[in-house]
Amino acid sequence: MTDRLSDSQSGLRLWGLGTVRTIRPLWALLELDLVFTHEEILTRTPSMETDVYRNVSPRQKIPMFDDGELRIGESAAICLYLADRYRDSVTLAPNAGSAARARHDELCWFAMTEMDSLLYTIRRHEGLPLVYGESQVAVDAARDYFIRSSGEIERRLSDGRMYLVDGAFSVADILVKSCLDWASIYKIELPEASQAYAHRLSERPAFQEAMKQNFTPKAMAALAGDPTS
Repeated sequence: MTDRLSDSQSGLRLWGLGTVRTIRPLWALLELDLVFTHEEILTRTPSMETDVYRNVSPRQKIPMFDDGELRIGESAAICLYLADRYRDSVTLAPNAGSAARARHDELCWFAMTEMDSLLYTIRRHEGLPLVYGESQVAVDAARDYFIRSSGEIERRLSDGRMYLVDGAFSVADILVKSCLDWASIYKIELPEASQAYAHRLSERPAFQEAMKQNFTPKAMAALAGDPTS
């Protein structure tokens, strides 16, 4: 990454790769078959320290996303925006204001508050102790609470459904699947139905392409093989 960002005819631009959180909007973009530019910004590397990227993200976080004059961060927000803005050919979320959308968004926020946040606690105090401090108590508590929280996903999947909300693949699946994969990285054992669900979603072509684009050899080398954020 240089101090000059890539030129693109598309107004869609995604910054960030190499983490669990960056794969979410990348996966959504690929499911929607959209043309976009992908900027190779890696967390905690010099690519994040340029003046150009500080203008993109004053907080120096990834992912970030542009669509014309719109610029937003936060992986779930990006995915939900894409689902609403580009729903002509592929539907990744129920219609806004519907009961189905309320059920969908409930699960999205559950994934972010009761799954993602716990995994990031482990990341902070186990993977980045020099930054956030070492705390085995916090790590153990987060692991235990994640196991309890993920029981809600197992409960929903226990009826044999393919996807989490109303029988259709959605942003909720992207968010939950990413958290289940993240948990597996930390060797948190997943229940049977959750394992099978995560495996099914791994077979989606857009997910497989997202994995290739997100976890490149360059990214993995820079991050020393740690695909967390």
